[in-house]
Amino acid sequence: MELTDRKILVTGASGALGSAVVEELVARNCPPVCHVRENSNTTRIDELGLEKRVADIRDRPALLRLMEGIDGVIHTAALVSFQGDRLTQFTGVNVMGAADMYEAARREGVRRFVHVSTVAAVGARPLSDAPVGAPSLDPLTEEHEFNLDHLRIPYIMTKRAAELELIQARQANQDAPELIMVNPSIIISEATGRSPDSRMSRYFKRHLVPDFSNIVNLVDIRDVAPGVVAALEQGRPGQRYILAGDNLPARDLVLTVSNMIGRTPHLVRIPRPLINLAARVSATLARLRGQGRLEFYPDLVGLLDYDWSFSSEKARQELGFQARSIYHTLTDLLSKEKEA
Repeated sequence: MELTDRKILVTGASGALGSAVVEELVARNCPPVCHVRENSNTTRIDELGLEKRVADIRDRPALLRLMEGIDGVIHTAALVSFQGDRLTQFTGVNVMGAADMYEAARREGVRRFVHVSTVAAVGARPLSDAPVGAPSLDPLTEEHEFNLDHLRIPYIMTKRAAELELIQARQANQDAPELIMVNPSIIISEATGRSPDSRMSRYFKRHLVPDFSNIVNLVDIRDVAPGVVAALEQGRPGQRYILAGDNLPARDLVLTVSNMIGRTPHLVRIPRPLINLAARVSATLARLRGQGRLEFYPDLVGLLDYDWSFSSEKARQELGFQARSIYHTLTDLLSKEKEA
């Protein structure tokens, strides 16, 4: 899709990724229409003089109004969290919201729809697949068969379900918008560590840090946003594109960041049964206290059984996607944190 003179809608435009996509479109001389919620912070959108359209993602009539005159949609709006087990809430936003958004786009004659998903919806490689001491296996591609249903993690379940809903909707209606999906890995941005009291900073400044053997993949939001826009411009209909950065052992990440902030962490290998027990105790205490948000619940522990290693070769070849070294990203992030 040629962006010139096209009206592009960015959903979730006030969120971290949505804002980055908006900035990317403005830089390409394609000022987008910005979807926001009633209580969204729209300061930057207002500074750029962009059109705002307010809508609740669960309000179907409002979604029809949202799509009026739109040529292409970049759907970033979603409930993104690993805190707690709120499947009903996640389903309403991530699955039904995406499906209703796509249907509204179809009814209003939108040409293209880019759905921002996650690499977790692609799946992951079990640690047991690579024997201890053996060379790392090839990173996963878009063709990997999803294998994380059993973890029962609401965010992963609903992002995967949203993909399937949209694919079925496209197959059932040939007049529906061309569908392209992008699957970013763990996105790193200024919002990840905005202050010395941020979650990331607190984690890496601990004296004792858990020693995990997983491989993780991190990608800079400044690279993801151009990749998402490129998917709208030149992605092939019906395709998905992984937008990933460096694959690196979790241990290396901890040591690198600790060195950057002048800390000497003591890595501790915690027996898996003890981690499982701690998660169950944490969940029980949270329920007794009536806490709705829980950062450490039992299903989440299952992520430790997988390597999160991905390839963006397809996105590089077809979209021109490029990802900077995550070490450059961390250097930029931590230097800004020191200045704050």
